[in-house]
Amino acid sequence: MCQISVIIPLYMCAPVIQDLSERLVNTLQKISSNFEIIFVNDASPLEDWKKVTEETVKDKRIKGINLTRNFGQHYAITAGLHHAKGDWVIVMDGDLQDRPEEIIKFYKKALEGYQVVLGRRMNRKDGLLKKITSKAFFSIYNYLTDADLEQNVDQMQNMGLNV
Repeated sequence: MCQISVIIPLYMCAPVIQDLSERLVNTLQKISSNFEIIFVNDASPLEDWKKVTEETVKDKRIKGINLTRNFGQHYAITAGLHHAKGDWVIVMDGDLQDRPEEIIKFYKKALEGYQVVLGRRMNRKDGLLKKITSKAFFSIYNYLTDADLEQNVDQMQNMGLNV
């Protein structure tokens, strides 16, 4: 049984896949050698799938799922979750805005008994339009669902315990 699964939906991430893979392997080996990295290519128009297949040859713990068309990030994550074998599952973006090295901190928090650990980005690299639309989305979402999601909590950078 795999101890840790990392699921990464990909769309136009080809330039950073090799670096992301290396950083993930280096980070995860500090926790355990028993892990898997699952890249899910969401029909990227770049060479994402080619890069993923190159990484799978280098390390058998790296796996790839190639979706037949662009289904969107949430479906790509769901496909990864369906194939994950880990007791611990980490979902993160493939563009390196989420630092793989932070996984160690999330893992330590999970070991304290937390079932879900979320990351909060303190310094976003988004442009003005992205910030405005993001703020509008969270305001509307919170109003319609009677929820209180925080705008700066990155829902994609989380670690959950399968129970």
